[in-house]
Amino acid sequence: MVIAVMAIMMAVAVQTVSFQMQREREAELIFRGEQYVEGIRLYKQKYGRYPMRLKEIWEANPKVLRQKWTDPITGSEQWGLVFLGEEGRDVGGSGGPGRQRPAPTPTRTPVFERDREPGLGGGEKVGPIIGVYSLADEASIKVYEGRTNYRDWRFIYKEQEARGGRGGGKPPGGGGPGDRPPGRTPPPQPQKTGTPRY
Repeated sequence: MVIAVMAIMMAVAVQTVSFQMQREREAELIFRGEQYVEGIRLYKQKYGRYPMRLKEIWEANPKVLRQKWTDPITGSEQWGLVFLGEEGRDVGGSGGPGRQRPAPTPTRTPVFERDREPGLGGGEKVGPIIGVYSLADEASIKVYEGRTNYRDWRFIYKEQEARGGRGGGKPPGGGGPGDRPPGRTPPPQPQKTGTPRY
């Protein structure tokens, strides 16, 4: 009886530790994905275009990433890439039943080319990269933006949101409740009537 109870307690402890480690890896995945989004933003700010290959972000000088981040779920340097124009499509392959996929959004058609450099797979699709995602096709513990599979977690640089700012999209220079849009004149104020005071 004692051995059976100890075995159950050990199994519960192992499961708890495994669960906690998975949660930590998920938090790290979000952190690293957002680091790539920031790297893409800095790269575009510096060069005036999106990177065409992930190695351009890694090798940019001056650096746009603190380090070459690996996928904490798979432990690999390989990431799924989201190209310009594919923000709303399933670029990671077909999903199983019950898998949630983002709805298509109308965007500009991306221009792709084929990588001819040796040692890079010969024919790997390259193009304007706007985001990354994990290649781990596994169910997640955390629900991230309504997604419950790591492969569906998309970390995408959204230029329009970046321009609007993260503080509510106010235009530069502030603007309070009393400010009026440019080109509009204030309504005429009513004239006070009565006997003037001397």
